Amino acid sequence: MAGNFNMDDPAKQEQIRRGHHRYDPVAGKHGTYVPAQYRHQEYPKMLGKWPRPELKNFQTVNGVAIPSDVAAMHFQAAMIEWDRAMTASTVNSRAEENAWLKENAS
Repeated sequence: MAGNFNMDDPAKQEQIRRGHHRYDPVAGKHGTYVPAQYRHQEYPKMLGKWPRPELKNFQTVNGVAIPSDVAAMHFQAAMIEWDRAMTASTVNSRAEENAWLKENAS
């Protein structure tokens, strides 16, 4: 069993590990974890819903095997384009979200 054996209550350690808290450094070796109230943040968020490219989709074309170095090159280019598109779909407010949705309506 892994864990901090210096802590009286293992459940408290698990709450710190999984819960919402902030770390306050103090003089000395260790700081303190202070519980913080969870606050849901709606923004920023990505609105792009494009599927992430997968290498298997670039290894064959019409049933013909593609050399692995060429497939890797095309996959890398597709990943860069997908990442650019997903990053461009990031919005920081309701107004930006509405504008993006109008611009990208299908």
